[in-house]
Amino acid sequence: MNISTKLNDEQIDPDKPSNGYEWWYFDALSIDKQWGIALIFYHGNPFSPNYIQAIDGIPNQYPAISVSIYRNGKPEYYSFLEYDEGRFHWDEDEHTGSIGSNFFKRSEIDGVLEYELLLAQTLESGHSINAKLKFTSHTISDELIDNVSKDEKHYWNLIQPQAKVNGSIILKGKSDDHNLIFTGAGYHDHNTGHEPMKDSFKDWYWGRFHFKESTLIYYIMNGLDGNKQHQAWLISKDGGEVLQKFDQINLEYYQKNLFSLNVAKKIILSSGNTKVTIQQRKLLDNGPFYQRFYSDAVMINNNKTVASTGISEYIKPEMIYEEKYWWMIKMRLRFMNKKPHWVQRLKMFYEWTW
Repeated sequence: MNISTKLNDEQIDPDKPSNGYEWWYFDALSIDKQWGIALIFYHGNPFSPNYIQAIDGIPNQYPAISVSIYRNGKPEYYSFLEYDEGRFHWDEDEHTGSIGSNFFKRSEIDGVLEYELLLAQTLESGHSINAKLKFTSHTISDELIDNVSKDEKHYWNLIQPQAKVNGSIILKGKSDDHNLIFTGAGYHDHNTGHEPMKDSFKDWYWGRFHFKESTLIYYIMNGLDGNKQHQAWLISKDGGEVLQKFDQINLEYYQKNLFSLNVAKKIILSSGNTKVTIQQRKLLDNGPFYQRFYSDAVMINNNKTVASTGISEYIKPEMIYEEKYWWMIKMRLRFMNKKPHWVQRLKMFYEWTW
C-alpha cells in the first residue's frame, strides 16, 4: 500500500483500470459518543456484484454512496445506493464530488482545511436523512507520512487524521425521528486501487482513536504470499508531527462470525515506553467480508494512561467474490436504475439487514 498525506493526491484518478476502485471516506463520533457517522463516496463500487460481474467494469458506470448512522452503538440509519453511469461528478477546480443529491466540497484557506458535506436521501422503506456537516482541521504536511513504492497498486491518502465536526442532521431512523445538532471529532481519507483488493490483500484492519492531544491511526494489512504491512502512528492534534511510530503490532483473541470471518478482537501496539491496547468492543456492522466496531483504546506512555473510543474496521476482500453471499448484498445495496428489492420497501425487513 502506498501511503501519503499529500492533499493534491485526493484528485480523482483518471488512470484507474477497469477493475480499479476509488473512494472518499468520512467518519465522526459525537462528543458524548452517543452518535456515530460513517460516509463513503465511491467512484467504482468494489462491493457491488454488478461491478464484479461486468466485463469492462468501468468505475464511472458504478458510482455509489453508503451512509451509516449509529445511536448508542446500534444502527439508526443505513443506506447503500448505487447510481446510474455518470452520476458521480468531480470538479477539480472547485474540489467537489457528488453522487445523486449527496455532495462534498473541499476548501483550504490559510492552513485551515474544511470539507462541507450535504446528504439528502429518502428510501423506499420510509427512512430518510438530510444533513449538513463540516469537517475542519489544520492542513497536514505533505511529508508527514510518505511510504511510496513504484510496484504498489493501492493508495491510501490520509488527509484529516483529526477534524472538528459540526452540523445538523434531520433523520427518520430506526427508533424515531431525530433533529440533531452534531458536534464531535472526525476523520477523512481517500483510497484508490489499480487492481481488486483480493489480488493483494488477504485481510486488512484499520482504525483511529482521538485522544485529547493526539490521534492514533493503525493500518494492518496481511498480504498474499505472507507479505505484511503493519503500521501505526500517533499524530499530534494539529496534524503537524508524528509523535510515535509503532514498530510492534500483535493481533490476539480471534473470533469467528456466522460467515466464518475470523477476526482479532484485541490489537496491541508497542514502541519504546508506549503501549496501546485496543479492544473491538461493540459490533456495528457484521457481514461475510466486512466488520465495523466501536473499539476502546487504552494508551500507557511513561506511566501516564489515557483512553479513547473510536471506529475500527476489518475486511477480507476475497469473500466479496463469494457468489453464495450476493443475495444478502443485494438486499442492502439499492440499485437506483432498477426497482428496489422487495425487502427495501418494508421498514421492518430492511432494518433486519442492518
